[in-house]
Amino acid sequence: MLKILKRIALIIVLFYFVIMAGLYLKQERLLFLPDQLSADHQYRKGVEHKIQIDDGIELSAYYHKSPDAKGLILYLHGNKGSIRRCIRQADMLDGNGYDILMPDYRSYGKSEGSIESEAQMLSDMQKVYDHALTMYDESQIVVMGYSMGSGMASYLAAQNDPQQLFLVSPYKSLIDVIWRRFPLIPSFVVKYHFSSYDFLQKVTCPITVFYATDDTVIPAASSLTLKESNASIEFHELVNTSHRGAIFHGKIRDELGKKLK
Repeated sequence: MLKILKRIALIIVLFYFVIMAGLYLKQERLLFLPDQLSADHQYRKGVEHKIQIDDGIELSAYYHKSPDAKGLILYLHGNKGSIRRCIRQADMLDGNGYDILMPDYRSYGKSEGSIESEAQMLSDMQKVYDHALTMYDESQIVVMGYSMGSGMASYLAAQNDPQQLFLVSPYKSLIDVIWRRFPLIPSFVVKYHFSSYDFLQKVTCPITVFYATDDTVIPAASSLTLKESNASIEFHELVNTSHRGAIFHGKIRDELGKKLK
């Protein structure tokens, strides 16, 4: 009987390690869900900016001009879709007297290359920020991130000095989100941390956070842990709102209207 139990335990342990190895090797497919667009695809509004982020590799970015713009909102979308899907989110930002720049990550939409590491993605977004600096003074740049994009937006605000930072459905870190669902996954298996908690400790510009009470993708509890990272964060609760509905909530538009200079 003892031999049988040991054998069963060994099988369980081996099965666990096979699953963990699979998660490590395949996590890009699990975390990133891009829609790819043809090279000749035309966005329904705005213009396309090509931003070189590596030798021979360019990101595609949606750029929308506003009359007599006071600055730029650099908007980083979530892990699903592409600019074609997320352009409705950019529409929500329109009307505040700011231009809008929204990049697609590597392999998303018309962007080239493939995602290989967190460091690569953060470097790419810094180059997008640098591109914005060729058109605007840094005091005119507002950084905004939704869902997965909130981690990269927090990083940009920590490394630079934008006018303001807005986060919608942010998280303490991707590990925190994963552990709330799958506590048996060790941290070393997860290659992409995007630790907003650590990034926000270094941010000096005003920070506004919106969290949704009915968010089942990024629980409100993960967003609220960010209170401990930076005492100056202003929080807004989006009541009876899901993860997908958060970015379209009217309170976000209202707060943008109040806060944008």
